[in-house]
Amino acid sequence: MCPPKALPKARNRWKDSESISLCYMLVSMNSVFQKQHENFPAAKEIMKNLEDLLGATLVKERMLKLMGFFVEAEDNGGELGVNTQIEIVFKSLTKEFVGFRAVYNLGNKTLTLAQLMKELQSYELMLNGGKPVQEKPEANLAVGPSFSKGK
Repeated sequence: MCPPKALPKARNRWKDSESISLCYMLVSMNSVFQKQHENFPAAKEIMKNLEDLLGATLVKERMLKLMGFFVEAEDNGGELGVNTQIEIVFKSLTKEFVGFRAVYNLGNKTLTLAQLMKELQSYELMLNGGKPVQEKPEANLAVGPSFSKGK
């Protein structure tokens, strides 16, 4: 919280510290996160958004990966509009998300990718009875006969 206007020196120091914090935060991020957070006015808001973004669900992991590809495409001169990006996201989802897509299309919603990610995560939680879906480890295990002692 910024000091009151009655304390100009403290207020200026606070503003300088806030600016420095924002710079350090942005410099330490990859280009995807930098682009997403470059217009945030306060470090506290960036922290809150990062906390929201970095929960580990399958949808979130997929969305962050796709967002990285979109930024990379843009950095290389490609122009993907938001609608194209959202279409790519929808095509990358499993068949369990068909209902979400239908509601999205019927409602004529216009969301940013971050908003879409939050909506998809909520839908994912609903599909799984309120439990976050963690990525299932893939294993190539050979199952053999079990041995028990005594018989």
